[in-house]
Amino acid sequence: MKTFFLAKLLKKLRLSSFRACEIDCSARIDSQCELTRVKIGRFSYICSSSHITDAVIGSFCSCGGGVCIGGGLHPLEMVSTSPVFLKGKNIFHQNLATFDFEGSKTVHIGNDVWIGNAAYIKSGVTIGDGAVIGTHAVVTHDVPPYAIVAGVPAALLRYRFPTEVIVGLLALKWWDWPMEKLKRYANLFQNPVELLAAASQEGLSE
Repeated sequence: MKTFFLAKLLKKLRLSSFRACEIDCSARIDSQCELTRVKIGRFSYICSSSHITDAVIGSFCSCGGGVCIGGGLHPLEMVSTSPVFLKGKNIFHQNLATFDFEGSKTVHIGNDVWIGNAAYIKSGVTIGDGAVIGTHAVVTHDVPPYAIVAGVPAALLRYRFPTEVIVGLLALKWWDWPMEKLKRYANLFQNPVELLAAASQEGLSE
């Protein structure tokens, strides 16, 4: 209950709240965000009023405002969907029954993922590297690398690049490069084909 009132106070102050999070020092979190058990890689940012629970977010990700990622699952096959009938802690601080149910599953978001404003990503979903999630999309299934999805429920629109380019970028893993290497080849990032050609000639992926 103390945590609930603290979150309310932080909201009034336009501050963000963090519980059991691991966030890279280069990442940026805007105001009024609530993050619980979230790991965020370098140069990723989360815009204001986003709620993220049980998620691993890679590097160089861009998350719009009002994004909802993960969160509680509820049993649809039981008589009630209320957590008061399940095992474990709940907002009521009592258990009328103690049925086993996995209330949350980790969301895995790759590197260089762009998530539009007010998108929702269901608990347990995996978003591949380089994917794009459209504004207000409702993502209930895994999204392949470099896919662009949108809609309710989210559906595949197209891929960002041809297959051979996607395969090359996934093998290159540029998001793992040290800063010195990123700065040295940043001028090639405008064109993925040129970057991959340079990688082939100079062994950038080594």
